[in-house]
Amino acid sequence: MALRIQGRQVVSVPSVLLDTSAWIAFFSPIGHDVLKSEVRAALKAERVFTCAVVRTELLVGARDHAGFSKLGELLQSLPHVPVDDDVWRRAAALGFAMRKRGQSIPLSDLLIAEACTSQALELWHLDEHYETLGAHVKLATRSFLMPLGRGR
Repeated sequence: MALRIQGRQVVSVPSVLLDTSAWIAFFSPIGHDVLKSEVRAALKAERVFTCAVVRTELLVGARDHAGFSKLGELLQSLPHVPVDDDVWRRAAALGFAMRKRGQSIPLSDLLIAEACTSQALELWHLDEHYETLGAHVKLATRSFLMPLGRGR
């Protein structure tokens, strides 16, 4: 948690982990103005965390060697949430429970969600899977998805 002055009070502001979808929107040359503003502010306040799953997904999608290196340096500078055996175990249990409800959630999303819950981080995203998960487990999210019919 970070602290911020709001009026005459000091309030705590949750630290966040950006899902791959949020990073992609952040780096996009067009659209997503609210997300970009919020991410810049969170980065400046040193409230942004990452994990190995997000880092790997982003680096796999780099355009070239220079982009891979630059992105790798940025991500390495952020605090990392461990994706340890406990996170894997809880992700498996969550995926099993969701499948029993008739919903299949990608493994990467399960791992990211459990990494966030293990550290009480708010998960910023543009991925409907997290809202689905949040309806069934204690997962703090902030969706930057646009309502249907509106441009991004």
